[in-house]
Amino acid sequence: MMENLFIVKSPLQIINAIEAIEYFKLENNILLILHDDNKKNSLSMSNIAQMREWDIILHKKKVKKVKFLRDIFFIKKITRKKYHYVFTSHITTFHRLLLSNVSANRIIYLDDGIETIVRYKDSILKNNLNKFNVKYLKYLFFGLKFNICYPIHFFTYFDLQDFRNSKIIRNDLKHFQKKYFQNMQEDEVTYILGQPLVKVGFLTQDDYFLAIDRIREKKGGKIVYIPHRNEIISERLKSYEGENFELRDINMPVELYFLEQKIYPKEIVSFITTAFFTLHKLYSKTHMCYVYIPKEKILRDPDIIENHYASIAKLGIERLEL
Repeated sequence: MMENLFIVKSPLQIINAIEAIEYFKLENNILLILHDDNKKNSLSMSNIAQMREWDIILHKKKVKKVKFLRDIFFIKKITRKKYHYVFTSHITTFHRLLLSNVSANRIIYLDDGIETIVRYKDSILKNNLNKFNVKYLKYLFFGLKFNICYPIHFFTYFDLQDFRNSKIIRNDLKHFQKKYFQNMQEDEVTYILGQPLVKVGFLTQDDYFLAIDRIREKKGGKIVYIPHRNEIISERLKSYEGENFELRDINMPVELYFLEQKIYPKEIVSFITTAFFTLHKLYSKTHMCYVYIPKEKILRDPDIIENHYASIAKLGIERLEL
């Protein structure tokens, strides 16, 4: 029986990989984890990977020296065999080379946030996936191709449409619902899901904390702030801690945290987090709000942010004006 290859680089992608195994009823599964410099991210991926048995788990560490040659040898090793399914997220240079040289019956894109919509609209639909770049020519000398010849299907939460030879397969997280949705307890807490908007340059620190202050004023009561795994937990954020404000660093995807802790959250507030899409499927009775930041306060790519807001609004999630 042929093997299935899952190429992942975030905790959420591993959750979706496990869901895909259950949905497609797959056996002989290989997990390839691509690590970056974020130790918290790597630890979370390793922990979630242990939630099921894999036939093989491969780890690809991030390196700076001789990266070019290491990637070539790694890709040649991985693509020696033919796979039944290959699952991936992101299409970096590494992903593109691997997918261009692998032999598989089917390639499927796993969700990793709202980036899925961007990739679908800007690369897949516009047929820009194999856009030429002179930097790829060097790989020809090592016998590698750099054009993906297979159609890419999607296993996704998002409301996308079939196109050309590609199919959209709906991911409703039914496996995780079935496994964990027993004896759930509703709490009275408002959860704020933090975002690394300051770190990535979308928002000034003052405007970010102004938004947090306004949320606290509007909501009142007990607030639990869950920082994003890539968010810098500043002293300013720590200063909020007190009787009605708890900073809770969970070191795992928030979806999994609520499920494992048997929490049915009463209210969730955030900015442009992908967690809205997953949590909306899992917790249909939870009241959710997205914080709308005016375009004039967004430091870069305001149109992209507006598109993300539009996607979240389609879920019926309440817009919170500051």
